[in-house]
This record gives sequence, C-alpha cells and structure tokens, in this order.
Amino acid sequence: MIAAIHLLSCKSMNKIQDATDRAIRLLARWARGSEAYWNQSEDGSGSGCFGPGYRHWGIQANFNYAAALATAAAHSATEDSVRWRQRALAALRYVLATHTTGSRVAADGKRWGNTWISMLGIERAMHGLPHLEDVLTPADRESFRRTLTSEANWLLNPCRGSCAGVAAGLWGDEGRNHPESNIWSGCFHWRAATLYPEEKNADRWREQSHRFLINGVSVEADESDESFVAGRKVSDWHVGANFFPNYALDHHGYLNVGYMAICASNAALLHFDMKQAGLPAPESLYRHQADLWQVLRRFIFPDGRLARIGGDSRVRYAYGQEYLLPALLFAADRQRDPHALDLAARQVALMEAEASAEDGLFYSQRLDWLRRTNPHYYTRLESDRACVLAMLLNFLPLVHSPPPAKESFEASVAGTWIEPSYGAVMHRSPKRLASFAWRAHGLSQALCLPPDDSSLAEWTLNLCPVTRCLGDEGSGRHRRLLEQTVQSFDGGFVVCGSVMEGVNVSIDEGAACTDQAVTHLAFAALPDGQTCLGLQVVAAATDRVVYLAEFKDLHCVVPNDLFNGCQRMLHTACGPTTLTSPPAADEILEFDSRWVNVDDRLGFLALHGADRIRVARSARRRAGRYRSLFTEEVCLHARDGIVRCRPGEILSDIGFAVLSGTTARITANVQGGTIPLAGHALRGIWVEGADNKRYALLANFSSTEQTAPLCGENIRLLAGTATVREMATVHRRYP
Repeated sequence: MIAAIHLLSCKSMNKIQDATDRAIRLLARWARGSEAYWNQSEDGSGSGCFGPGYRHWGIQANFNYAAALATAAAHSATEDSVRWRQRALAALRYVLATHTTGSRVAADGKRWGNTWISMLGIERAMHGLPHLEDVLTPADRESFRRTLTSEANWLLNPCRGSCAGVAAGLWGDEGRNHPESNIWSGCFHWRAATLYPEEKNADRWREQSHRFLINGVSVEADESDESFVAGRKVSDWHVGANFFPNYALDHHGYLNVGYMAICASNAALLHFDMKQAGLPAPESLYRHQADLWQVLRRFIFPDGRLARIGGDSRVRYAYGQEYLLPALLFAADRQRDPHALDLAARQVALMEAEASAEDGLFYSQRLDWLRRTNPHYYTRLESDRACVLAMLLNFLPLVHSPPPAKESFEASVAGTWIEPSYGAVMHRSPKRLASFAWRAHGLSQALCLPPDDSSLAEWTLNLCPVTRCLGDEGSGRHRRLLEQTVQSFDGGFVVCGSVMEGVNVSIDEGAACTDQAVTHLAFAALPDGQTCLGLQVVAAATDRVVYLAEFKDLHCVVPNDLFNGCQRMLHTACGPTTLTSPPAADEILEFDSRWVNVDDRLGFLALHGADRIRVARSARRRAGRYRSLFTEEVCLHARDGIVRCRPGEILSDIGFAVLSGTTARITANVQGGTIPLAGHALRGIWVEGADNKRYALLANFSSTEQTAPLCGENIRLLAGTATVREMATVHRRYP
C-alpha cells in the first residue's frame, strides 16, 4: 500500500486507507452473507457454485465469486479465511468442469463456452486467482489451460449474433456496435498468448488481440489514420467506428454511459495484471482510452456515482457503476488523473451506505424484490460488487500516484460537452448539472440538478412527458424519434424536437394501434448556471381515438430511497410536507401552489399551462425494469387508469422552470410566465435568472418557418427549432 500512495497528501492517504479498510470489511461481511446462496456439489468432486449456477450470468457470477473469496481470504487473519479459500477453489472447479472442454454439465443441464461473452468471466476473475496458486492441483491447472486455449481459438473466428469476425459500428440497433466485447476479447487473447506462448496459435492470438483492441474504442477518424500501432497503420487494422467523434456511445440502442465505463474497466484489468507480472501490455490496449476518459469523467458525480445522461435499461447503480471502480484506478495510474483515487474512495463509501448490516449482502434491502424473484440475476449483481472490491484491494498497490490536483473536481469537469449529430449535450457548472439526450433509453431524457447531490438523479423520461398508450408496457420501444436539434452556447444549450408516441402497440386480444400522439419538446440550460426551462406539448392523433394507460407531464423523477434516508422535504405555497418512503399506498398529491422545492436544493416553477403542482407516489420501488428505487414524480398533470382521448385532443401544453441549487425561499419568489405568441405552434416562456437577468425560451413546433416577436425584435425560428434570448434586466438579488 505504501508504494501506491507515497506521493499523496496526508488527507488523500487517509481517504485511500479508509477505502481499503472499508473494502476489506465489506468483502468479509459479504463472504459470510454469501453462504446463503452457496450450493455444494453432491458428486464428491469438491466443487460447488454460488447461486443457481446456470450458464451465462451464473457462470459469470461464479468467476466473480472465486476471485472475490480468494481475495477476501488473502486479506483475513481469521479462521474464516480457510473456508473462503475452499469456496473460491470449489467455484473455480465448478466453472472449469462445466465448460465445453470439461467433464460435466452445469446446473441447467448444459455446458458453457465458445461465445462472444464466455471469456468475460475469466477476464474479471484473473486478478484474484493468483491467491489460489498454492492450492491448485495439476488437474486444476490442466483444466484451466484447456478452458483458456479453447476460448482463445474460438475467438480467432468469432461470431456475435449475425456478425462474424471482428465487428464494429456506430449504431446499437444495427448489431455491430461491440466496443466492450472487442476490448475484453483482445485482452483475453493477449493474456492467453502470454500464459501459453508455446501454443501453436499463440502468434495468431497476439495479432487478433491488436485487431480487437484497435476496434474497441474506435472512431471514424481511425479509417484514415496513417500512424502505426503494432507494426501496421491504424487504417489497416480499422474495421469500423464504435464511438461518435466526441465519444458518445450508442450501446444497446441508447446513449450508454455505463458501457463507456465498462470499456475502460476491461482495459484496466489487463493493464494491472500485466503490471503485476512485470510484463508488457499490448500497445493497442491504450488506443483512445485517454480520450474516452476525458469524456467519461465528465459524467461522474463528485461522490463517484455515474451521471447517466442517457439513462439505464437495467438496475440502478449497478453493473456499469460497479466497474467504474477499476476504471478509476486505471485513470489514476495510466491517465494520471489527480481526482480518480478520491472518486474511487467515495464510490466505496456509496457501496457501504446500502450494504445490509444484518446479512452482509450488498443489495438485499434495495433489490429485495429481485432477490426474491430472480436469484440467477440477483447473485450475479451481488458478485459484481464483491469482485470490484477485490479489484480495489489487488490493484491499488500497483497504482503510481498521480500528481496533486490543481483545481477542484467540479472545476475540472465544468463547461459543455456536445455530440450534435447524435443529439446529446451536457453543461456543468458549480450549482447545476444539466443535460439532454434524444437517444436516451426510451428516448428523450433531461437532467437538471445540483452536481454535488447524486441522490436526486433518476433517468427514465426525466423532465419529459410520459405518454403510455393502452398496450404499452413502458419499455420505451413504442416511441419513435421524429426530429431533433441540439445547440450549445456560452454557458448552456437549447434543444428542440418531436417524438411519436404509441408506436406499434398490441392490445390483447387481437387489437393493435400505432402513431397515436406526438410529443413536442424544447429544453434549455440558461447561462445563469442554475436554471433550466422546458416546454412540453403533447397532442393526440387527429384521426383516431387514443386510450391512455398513463400520462404525466413535467415529470421530474426524484429518488427517495436509502441514499437520502428515504425522506424528502417538499416546500410549497401550502407549507412544508415530508415524504417518507414507502407510502402506505399509491397516490397523487395535489398542492395549490405553482412552485415546489425539494430539500432546499431543487425548485420547480409552473410558467405556462398549469397552476398546481402534483406529486405521484408509489408504494413499491419502480425505477427501471428491475424496480431499483422508490421515487417521487413531480408533475403538473398526472392521470392514472385508462383514459379515453378525443382525436386531436391536446393532452399537455405546459412550460416550466427548474432551479438547481436553490432554496424554497428563492423558488417562491422567482418571477416568470408565458410569452403570448400568435400561431398555434409557437410557444414562449420567460424566467428571472440567478444572474439578475431575464431569459426567454421560444420554440416553433410547426413544420414551417415562423416569426416570434419578443421585446420589439422579430425572431425567425426554423421548423422544429428553439432559441434562448436575454430579455430586460431585473434588479433583485438572487443568491
């Protein structure tokens, strides 16, 4: 440990040592708690499995488990260490025996291996397996060799879905966007060639390693890059771009910050394992990793949580979040990021905040529903967190300390990031993290919140209307992006666009409908560094009757769960209201107030189309597919139950302000309202900003050019565009 932190300040040294102590304590508690999911084999083989032991995630979980328990044993001076090492060895024997080269089937009756993902578990386990070196038998070593060489040979002619060979592409829905698997495949090939250089295909493995890695974090400019890597021009290695020019990633069909972290994490594993062995890593391993990190770090809250500006299709604060931890260690050691180790220490603190003191498990409280209904996936998630804590313990002593920070973390990530062609933008300032992504999970997602409070962040359709038609299960696949624009300016951004709702919906039994409503959106982050403005217009199709199953507008989703003590304080014109999770029943609270403030941190002000705040509550966790968080939904309108809508009915026509880092007192006194504009498709609102200036957001939701008058100026707005304009100065202090 001394080698890792000798250049750090005393304060940073204390943080890192504290993180190490926390990791050891959490891992030991988890090792004891994981016994509830241990299944010993009854065939006398000495093997066993953590969780159901099925293929895919079950095998991944057992590789994670073996690495975590071996590391826990190495860091324990108690009698538990003997049992933990036995468990790690038994799990390793299980996954090796059930591989396609092994002698038995897995718990689901089949063998695993020789797929695009099968070597990932091996990659993530390698850091911990050296702790078992002295208890491996010759038979174990031969089984391990057979498994690795089989996987390495399969990767010489890989196939993922319909894509044969090394594949890459910008768009997730086209089936060729494979940055993460290209990276772990390239790392695996290099690892296999290093372990078994005498194998006849070892040279081919090394060559294929470079091909995979150069087509991992790849961009369009690589196609014409004449520089040399591994003896060839980059352009000769290049197959396709997986990332947009500014490193947006359309993985699983949406802007996937989590998989940006996964791409960095897999490079980290080989980097540290080669460093531990005193061997060179392939030069292709680092291709564009520094560029990716400079973008990824901007999507991290100061407490170490990812700011997923494009949402998340899985469990909140898991998987991609977990593997940010090795990526942070990699950033500290390779990229020399002065904030990375502090962020890693804070991420460990977040893990500790939700770990159960009663059973030692990481997720048994927040993911209780998943624990009770799907042990296959639940044990996989538990094992991920245990595995990355073990990585911290194994990799941290290898980190060469970065230089001291010259500025705060927030100052280092301030400003604008934008990917115009993809439709995503973010602006960070000391009191506001604001973003918009047209291709988020489920399409359209905005954020506006204080960057120092990640507990306020939630993703799905945040600050965008929920228009769920009958037969729409809420996955987001029944929406279609019609058009979008994204523009940045000094201190902020503005977006405008439209989404079709109720696309290709099937209704039991025998009914179907499509293209049932259109949502028009404009959203702007103002140059005052605190305020965002939003316009939302939702109109039912003019030629059909639409049945809504759910409708909410404004729709700011505020988590109210373990990370904030399951309690939020709302301030409105009606006075304070405490919201404790969970409520006794689903309900919609209505306040005779055009403003609301949450915890003296986040304010909302109705400016057009409504004069009452509503908060939709749920008695069960509901964030995301796997019900990850209790949430409160701040709305201007909210409808529950089936509602019949007339053809052409305007379902919503609202404007609002979001005030980040603002107290209830300030929220109550902010001035703003509607700008009357001629023409059915023009909308305008104004607000008094935190800089004592007034700003207007003007939008043209029509398909033709329009002119909007504002303070004597005629402003031309092209079809489907919006603009922010400064108005007259006001003279009231706005702290």
